[in-house]
Amino acid sequence: MKKAISVLVCISVIISMVLVFSGCSFEEEETTTTTVKVRTPLPTDITSSYDEDGSLLTDTEYTPEKLAANTATIFEYFNIHINELKGIKAGVSMRHDKSIGKSEITKTVKDENGNDTEETESIPYSENDYVNTAIDSLKDMMLNEPREDAEYGDDLKDFLPVKGESYVSSLTLGDVESATCVDSESERTVTVTLKSPALPETLEKAYDMGNPDDALAEFKKAEKYITVEKPVLTYLNCQIIIRADLETDEITSIEYIKNIDVKTSVTGTGSLSDIGTVPVQFRYRDSVSYSLDRTDPSAPKEIK
Repeated sequence: MKKAISVLVCISVIISMVLVFSGCSFEEEETTTTTVKVRTPLPTDITSSYDEDGSLLTDTEYTPEKLAANTATIFEYFNIHINELKGIKAGVSMRHDKSIGKSEITKTVKDENGNDTEETESIPYSENDYVNTAIDSLKDMMLNEPREDAEYGDDLKDFLPVKGESYVSSLTLGDVESATCVDSESERTVTVTLKSPALPETLEKAYDMGNPDDALAEFKKAEKYITVEKPVLTYLNCQIIIRADLETDEITSIEYIKNIDVKTSVTGTGSLSDIGTVPVQFRYRDSVSYSLDRTDPSAPKEIK
């Protein structure tokens, strides 16, 4: 029992370390079913029609060349408006969500008709039952993050990413795999997906990454029981999603998503030496969202 508890403590160190590391169709004439006047028309890859379940319907396919042209147009809109944010007055609420799950691999297999198709398969955390149980038991406790708020009129330079800089994003079109736009009744959603795997230096152009040195220092707390190999982090399908008012182009929220495949190994020492060296791998999803309210709380309230 003591050994199992020790392994739980050791795995919590691994998870703590990783948490610190993380540090539209174009038409000649716009078609819309709403009366909202769109300030900046953009190519939308998905129409604003919905099925019975509330899902968006796609009714157009594009050539790679057309998709590339759409991406360039939408990404320019994204960069212009996201980089206005550190100069505005707004109350901002930040929420940090994290989750750990199994890594996945995609394989090409033959379907029943003999055609190639992709199939996704989950990979166990490790081959050690103690380690697998420890991760499942501890991940929810380790992933809690408090919310933070900035009051209306606060300087947002050190609150929004990239902290300490006058910009929010210095990403270039060369960093981007795609940029898509969806317009609903009054809101626009733009999703920018970075090329995978994304390099840390690319993510640092728009994300707050954390300090790896702080994470590595956590190992010393468990050196009596384990040694942990420095993890290999692979950043996949990283996205930034903005939502904006269609009539004003004012951004109302930003969401930063990092999907990280983590590979490391744990070697038992002292009383845990008989567990040997156990390779560990998992998928870590790190999502940070900011909600912006530009309403001046001191302004007279409208009487209805």
